[in-house]
Amino acid sequence: MGLADREKSSQERGYNVEYLQLLAHYGLEARTIHVASPNENGDVESSNGGIKRAAEQHLLLRGSRDFSSIAAYETFLFGLMDKRNAGRQAKLAEELAVMKALTVKPWPQMRELIVRVGQNGILRVGSNGYSVPSGLKGKRATVRLYEWHIEVWYANQCIESLPRLTGANHYHVNYRHVIDSLLRKPGGFRNYRYRDDLFPQQVFRQTWEALNGRFPPRKADLIYLQILKQAASGLESDVAQALTLLLADQDQNPWDEKIVAALARPLAPRIAPQLIPQVVNLSIYDQLFLTEAKHVCA
Repeated sequence: MGLADREKSSQERGYNVEYLQLLAHYGLEARTIHVASPNENGDVESSNGGIKRAAEQHLLLRGSRDFSSIAAYETFLFGLMDKRNAGRQAKLAEELAVMKALTVKPWPQMRELIVRVGQNGILRVGSNGYSVPSGLKGKRATVRLYEWHIEVWYANQCIESLPRLTGANHYHVNYRHVIDSLLRKPGGFRNYRYRDDLFPQQVFRQTWEALNGRFPPRKADLIYLQILKQAASGLESDVAQALTLLLADQDQNPWDEKIVAALARPLAPRIAPQLIPQVVNLSIYDQLFLTEAKHVCA
């Protein structure tokens, strides 16, 4: 909602800016009902309440509100809506028969915003923040805002594709974006505002807690940041596996980032696959020239 909408009194109903843009795109006019007058709700508003109540009931029958992915949750909702709309197909067919085709292009699936990246490497989109590579600090980037993800573009290249955050005052911080700056000032890690995002897996948090029990705070932070740097420079899974082995051995002497690096290093060097050289037959181009010459003469 825009600033003008926020300044309206409680007796006035403002419109979301994007909603007004949608209406203008299709040549529609917005209207509101009176405040505290639910009896004036239209079909859409009434159906919105109905689908919420139906979803609540089906979630209770399902026994869990957890879904493996957004796609799985959407499949659940679409199946629910298909059941609710099954008895309305005849009425819908009557309306579709007299509807005219749209003469305007479909509403775009994404919006583009020009956003300046802060000196802390955080790009703010709406009320949420996203970390981006440190090379973008202070620069203007193009953000393509989709329903479930955002894309960060700079110099006609897609730099990052990130899950879109919902709500307000949430942050998505990738440790690979900030690890170098934290290593230059390791003293700031302990009170870092987004420290929880610097534990990409549970084993990394357990590692930091174990280091805190064996070393002074500053040294424990520095060792952990160097371990995190190894994960950013190589394979996070290799480092996580090495940390799991070290944490499982309770009798082992205190270890540091050097031992982690030795365990995470592959036992055998990875050999690049042999490529078969491709031989180009230039005589094919000569045949093309001869064919063109015959065509011109004819």
